Amino acid sequence: MLLVTEGKRKVNQLGYNKKTQEYVYFHKGVEVWREKGDESLLNYFNEVRANFNFNEEVIKDNPVWQKYCQSCDEFEKKERGF
Repeated sequence: MLLVTEGKRKVNQLGYNKKTQEYVYFHKGVEVWREKGDESLLNYFNEVRANFNFNEEVIKDNPVWQKYCQSCDEFEKKERGF
């Protein structure tokens, strides 16, 4: 499993399994969902780490990125009691 990205407190993580070609979302270390996808999001975040230049506009339409952001928001709302 390769790390794509993770939240500030490492509560939310997005990984990529090259063998199954799936992105895997973890919340507090527990797998929540898997989504098939190409390596474009993984490659983007590898580039971000290399150049320290994140621009969400580049990936805002990526369906896996949208699902990851939505899942992070949902868990945060639950944990805050909203």
